[in-house]
Amino acid sequence: MRTILVGLGNPILSDDSVGIKIVGLVKQRIPEHAGVDAVEAYAGGLRLMEAIAGYDRAIIVDAMKTGIHPPGTMQMLSLDSFTKTRNTLCTHDGDLATALSLGRDLGLAIPGLVEIIGIEADDVESFSEELTNGVSRALPLVVSYLVRRCGF
Repeated sequence: MRTILVGLGNPILSDDSVGIKIVGLVKQRIPEHAGVDAVEAYAGGLRLMEAIAGYDRAIIVDAMKTGIHPPGTMQMLSLDSFTKTRNTLCTHDGDLATALSLGRDLGLAIPGLVEIIGIEADDVESFSEELTNGVSRALPLVVSYLVRRCGF
């Protein structure tokens, strides 16, 4: 099964970069020939759909700010019970579910399994390359989860 891990976010907006940072850490641990690719993406919608086309499974990691959970809380989301994360919706390209549907209609090989991991953010507006403390503390847990989930 070919898997793609996508870290979404803006690398200079504090906690908005959490997806990029997590996938970067996982990428360092991917064994050669594991059938897993790890990439950064900066926008959702059609551009995200194009990035995951051709894979059997996509795991997307992105910041979310619900205000309900403590910063750093990891939530497993699905397209069926979809809560928007910070970047899966792109005002220029639409939302991810619509983009995936369009890709299927166009005959693209869209992954049969799309998982979304949302990390509760604290600060997504300050210009900083650093995560806030609560979000930073969640990195080892999420990285370990992804390593196990990908089977290496």
